[in-house]
Amino acid sequence: MLPTVNPEVLGETQTCPAVGYQSASICVPVTVTPFAQTGLTATKCCGTPVVTPGREVCNGMKNGSCVFTITQDICVAVPVEFGAVATVGDTYVSCNEVSDNDICTGCDQMPPVTPEIPQV
Repeated sequence: MLPTVNPEVLGETQTCPAVGYQSASICVPVTVTPFAQTGLTATKCCGTPVVTPGREVCNGMKNGSCVFTITQDICVAVPVEFGAVATVGDTYVSCNEVSDNDICTGCDQMPPVTPEIPQV
């Protein structure tokens, strides 16, 4: 009979790791939303200021703005990391030999058991 080892005593879970690889083509829609930030503005005074006594009605639009357009072609580098999360489904077991003798010693030197595939 195999000695039992409590995984909590070792501080880790005992496993037999295996690695599988999956090749895949990944597609993801990417939306590029442009933005513009103004740099520091430069103000140049043109002429001397005019100081008028009293309250004068100002021309123009109250709380208005002057609007103009600047067009700039840009190229945006968008780094994207692709990845995947692997989840496992239900587990299935095909039971092989059972014994009260140590059948695990040398099991890595035995040929693997080929599962039977049912004929349809």
